[in-house]
Parts: sequence; C-alpha cells; structure tokens
Amino acid sequence: AGDSTPCAAPDHDCKCPEGFGCADKPCQYCQRQPRCEPGWEPHRSGKENFLFECKPCENGSYSSSRNSQCRNWTDCESSGYVTLRAGNSTHNSLC
Repeated sequence: AGDSTPCAAPDHDCKCPEGFGCADKPCQYCQRQPRCEPGWEPHRSGKENFLFECKPCENGSYSSSRNSQCRNWTDCESSGYVTLRAGNSTHNSLC
C-alpha cells in the first residue's frame, strides 16, 4: 500500500514501471523513487532492503530532466570540434 506496488511476476523478477525501483533484493515489491530535479539522479542504497534518494551528478556529468540518470558530458575536442559552451550538472557540452 502507499509507496509499494506488489510485483506481478511470479518469479519475482520484477520489471518495475517507470518511476519505481525494486524495494528489496528479490524484488518482490516496487517502491516509488524520489522525484529528482535536473542535475540530480535517483540513487539506490542498501544490500537487502533498498532506499532511494537523490544524489547530485558527479563533476563531468549531467541530467537535463527530472528523474533521469546522469550522463557524461560530450568531449567535443576528442571528436574534432570546439566546445562552445562547457557542460554543467544540468546541461551537456555544446560543440
């Protein structure tokens, strides 16, 4: 009830819907992930039972939309381009 949704898969190999993640190691239940702002990503902690929290993107990475995973900035120079705008936690580099 509330934040948990029973997993319908009989083998507990749960395919959680978007915005949810496994709440425990066998993935018997899905748990709502936090709503992370751009520049942050959902992060799971714990070994048997999991907690979800937002963590900031590491230097050199970004997330430009809510609840998205951080991705590495594009390295313009290695592709033979000039960097017009450096990346930050919410935007990719602009070549």
